Amino acid sequence: MASANVKNSCATCKKNSGVATCDGCQQSFCGKHFGEHRQELSQQIDNISQERDLLRRDLDQHNIDNSILSRINTWEQESIAKIQVAAEAARTNLKELFDKNRKELQKSVNRITDELQSCRESDDYTEIDINKWIQQLQAIRKMLESPSIICSDENETQKSVIRFIRVCDQQEHRSSSFSRQSLEQSVSVIEELNSSSNERFDGIIGDANISEEGLVCTSYADSIFPPSIIYGANRYSSGIYRIHFRIDKIEDSYSFFGITTFPAKMIRVYDRDISLYGWWDLLIPVVNGKTQRKWIKDNQTITTGDEMTLILDCDHRQIQLQHHRTDQLLQISVDLDNCPFPWKIIVKLQSEGDCVRILQ
Repeated sequence: MASANVKNSCATCKKNSGVATCDGCQQSFCGKHFGEHRQELSQQIDNISQERDLLRRDLDQHNIDNSILSRINTWEQESIAKIQVAAEAARTNLKELFDKNRKELQKSVNRITDELQSCRESDDYTEIDINKWIQQLQAIRKMLESPSIICSDENETQKSVIRFIRVCDQQEHRSSSFSRQSLEQSVSVIEELNSSSNERFDGIIGDANISEEGLVCTSYADSIFPPSIIYGANRYSSGIYRIHFRIDKIEDSYSFFGITTFPAKMIRVYDRDISLYGWWDLLIPVVNGKTQRKWIKDNQTITTGDEMTLILDCDHRQIQLQHHRTDQLLQISVDLDNCPFPWKIIVKLQSEGDCVRILQ
């Protein structure tokens, strides 16, 4: 039978002199080494207290990362500038529409004035004429007081040209323990870029027709010079936009895809518009309104059925043209001195029946 007086060995000196057991580590110690063990635990408590004091000091002194704050401030200023550009464009549109509306109403008033003067001089008028003039004047008055062509387009479903910025936690699952390094690295800035354009064809110079609510343009030019010129409806000043085209029909002639500054210049056939940038076919780039290569005969790349994407990168001041069938990607840097914002897309078609479609 084992003796009840057998002692456990000391965890430090290994002698059978263990007189005390630590409830934390469940080890036995002799009287001398039990005191040393408690001193070690006391020192660990002091170390934890010191680390706690350092962390509290660092928390008190910790400031927002200046680089992230600078990005937010830059985004704010750039967004304000974009809003100001959009507001100025809206004011310009309003003035143009107002002037156009007023001129149309003035023409109507002048026509009635001429009719009144003529009928008075000839004494040739009846109640029918008087009632007609009254109705016409009332209609003009109504259009003057509530012009239907002037409106504010605030379509909430259309994506904004402003890039939105948000601050979020970079760690999806934050652990229960923190360090100064994780505290400094836990914040990131994310920017979301808009690339929707909702483009339509809008303006024409030459013999062409726009159909299907602005998505299709067809040339009726009977010779390649001068070409039919078709402008897009939108204006671009910031962000990256992609306009996807399909060639529904093209004869043995080059077509042009590119940009010009707004308002587009109404130039004569032999003048050069220095704000013009883009490509004739894929072969001849145009910079500052000037072709960069000689015209190449019988070397046409774009054919009926081809699809292309014109990329307007306003932020980096460049345009790209992607030809999907050949997987070519062309790029031109834009000089804002010659082609300032806002930009408009421009397409030129040279042969009768040439047809281009915007794919949404």
